[in-house]
Amino acid sequence: MLLKSKKFDLLLSNSVEVKMRKGKGVFLIHLIGFFILSFYFLWGFENPPRKSLGTAEELRQEIRLLNLVNGLELSPEQMERILKDARETKKIKEEFEQNLLSLGTDIEAVLQEIKAHLQENKEIPSQTVRHYQHLDTEIRSARAKMEERIKFLAQELEKSLQPHQLYQLEHFIPCIIPPKGESRIGQAGDSKAQVKNLERIRRIPSFAYERRKGQILEKTLENIKLHAPRGMEIDEQEMTKHIEDIYDRARNLEQTDFEIQKEKLADELFAFSKPPDFSNMAIKKIEFFLLSPAIIPILEERI
Repeated sequence: MLLKSKKFDLLLSNSVEVKMRKGKGVFLIHLIGFFILSFYFLWGFENPPRKSLGTAEELRQEIRLLNLVNGLELSPEQMERILKDARETKKIKEEFEQNLLSLGTDIEAVLQEIKAHLQENKEIPSQTVRHYQHLDTEIRSARAKMEERIKFLAQELEKSLQPHQLYQLEHFIPCIIPPKGESRIGQAGDSKAQVKNLERIRRIPSFAYERRKGQILEKTLENIKLHAPRGMEIDEQEMTKHIEDIYDRARNLEQTDFEIQKEKLADELFAFSKPPDFSNMAIKKIEFFLLSPAIIPILEERI
């Protein structure tokens, strides 16, 4: 967010300077747009306000959280703690949003003033610039305090989780249908399904496999992309080579060796589609899932 802010301020400064020097009207539209968008993207909203996503999406979010809660097997005391912290997080976010709304009139006024000067191809008064910068600083400060308070709650909540729960949380990827087995927590794929897939690959005759290899790799790649975490970037060329290597190794093994190594090979294929393992992944997931307002009614019903 800070990097985006610096880029925005630099772009704003450059745009004003160029506009003052050259007087080209096209910069009026761009500059006004930057001011308006800054309210949403730099001051606390990841997206402009929009209508509810609807019942279906709300149900999806609830199901994903239910999968997580079921998989973590939380104790009553842990659920009480998470519920308390989730309510506190909701309150913190609401306070921040109220802060933004309270500044709405001032923000609109300064934007209108900037727009008026630009429409007349005039230099923006230094007083107006300072007013804008003051509002910007005030909201950035409020956002930083909000994020720090939520991060503190997440760090304290992390201490109340058991090692196996933290491991599950770190490897949790939201899903609608959880994989079968002892671990019911959502994942990007099912290891058993991947083993069966490798067994099918081994059964394909060599002449047929070589002829259809490109199609097989492409289909596997599309399946991995379909189940990959949202926002994950995939190098298709690198991923295809990785899939081909796993398949070739599986096909070249003797049956006895394959039986010993098939789960490991499946895990390798499965692990490659997971997001990077960041050191603070557990904290981020606690903030995003366990401190989400959507988890409050789930835990209230459980308790």
